[in-house]
Amino acid sequence: MNNTKLSWQDAQVFLAVAEHQSFSAAAKVLGVAQPTISRHIQQLEGNLKQQLFERGKHGAKATEAAIKLMPAAEQMAKWAAEFNRQALGVGKAVSGVVKIAASPGVAVEQLAPFAARLLTLEPDITLEISSSIDHIDLTRGGADVAIRTQYPNESELVVMHRASSQPIVVASQAYADSVKQPCTWQDLKWVTWSSPYLNVTPRPILEKLIDNFEPVFSSDDYLVQKAAVISGVGAMIVGKPIGFESPNFKNSGLVEIDIGVTIPPAEFYIVCAKSMQQVPRVRVVIERLIEVLEDQG
Repeated sequence: MNNTKLSWQDAQVFLAVAEHQSFSAAAKVLGVAQPTISRHIQQLEGNLKQQLFERGKHGAKATEAAIKLMPAAEQMAKWAAEFNRQALGVGKAVSGVVKIAASPGVAVEQLAPFAARLLTLEPDITLEISSSIDHIDLTRGGADVAIRTQYPNESELVVMHRASSQPIVVASQAYADSVKQPCTWQDLKWVTWSSPYLNVTPRPILEKLIDNFEPVFSSDDYLVQKAAVISGVGAMIVGKPIGFESPNFKNSGLVEIDIGVTIPPAEFYIVCAKSMQQVPRVRVVIERLIEVLEDQG
């Protein structure tokens, strides 16, 4: 490599292509035209006198030179995200958008009901929920807050609260009436995750508890699973929703099924980047979420 200095824009374009392995996908993420990405990478390669990507019909593959650049580019991205966060937090009232990343189950059963509560308490704050199985990188601004089931190892992150959710088995009223309660795990027809999420809870639990486990219905989408259960296909395990005792849940078409045992609570963590924990809008949302979770407990 030579002594060419890379700008944040260089790192941003480089990372987008490297992560998505595609010039067109990088262009879509960055909101520019594909030729702009191509020209930028060609200029960067010329300045560095190194080929960074092998172009082909299947996309763009990072070369050894590109792989060596990745850690430095990622660090630039983290610092740029932190700068933006600090700038957004200076001189602002408690208002704006707060992005929360969570698994689909948590997003549906915990955060969606929480949004209604937050709207009455903090009407100037808007939630944006990213529902995904995969972790989103908080250090690079992918979200302001995350709900994680594993304690984070990243030094740039801080755990703001540790809590737990009580898993329950739910089904439609018609399906619940068709089984004798309390019932066993084997008595029920199960709805759960399909490929590529066969290792996502609660499917591994069901496979461990039930010999030769085969679901009656599976999907890679949580809401599709829930819709199938509401339709009477079978039962599923969910984290007890916020507002479980309210008429809203009772009118959802789901009821709890007694399986004769209490499922162990599932721990989770409210996490944010250290640079975000004092940003007013983020701090207020976290505090309000903690209040609701403690009320549920």
